[in-house]
Amino acid sequence: MAQKFQKLNYKYGTIEYPIFLKELESIIQEFPKSERKFYEYAIKALKKEVGKKEKILHITSADPKLTKFGFMVITEKKLLFVTMKGGIFGGADTEAVEFKSIKEVDFDIASSPFGTATMQLGILHLKIKGKLGMSSKRTIRNIDEHSLDRIVSILRDKIK
Repeated sequence: MAQKFQKLNYKYGTIEYPIFLKELESIIQEFPKSERKFYEYAIKALKKEVGKKEKILHITSADPKLTKFGFMVITEKKLLFVTMKGGIFGGADTEAVEFKSIKEVDFDIASSPFGTATMQLGILHLKIKGKLGMSSKRTIRNIDEHSLDRIVSILRDKIK
């Protein structure tokens, strides 16, 4: 399992996808303790949505909602948004979006008017089929620009 993760230094590492949820659990032990807690909450929530044999094609930190931070997880069967709960006890909620309900995928890079940005600048725009033939737009912010191309490519392949 450890071959799927290569630690570059105390802050950075690379994950070789696809991985299983069980492999992700062992990989997060290599993360700093303060960061690891968020991943533990996310994995606990993902266990309810992701099967043991279902592969995770990509996971990245993102802001699935305007005021909430969390993770965006792409599996073989669906797109999952993991949103962190606030409060004393913490935790996470998941929201699943089936690939068949995604009509369009687009992306953007946010401009940083003051020079160096304090957050990731990648933005993902999704058009999702709604009820009665209507469609809704969903914007996911704070995505790492380096993984944005891979995310868009995976999602476009899955919705074909």
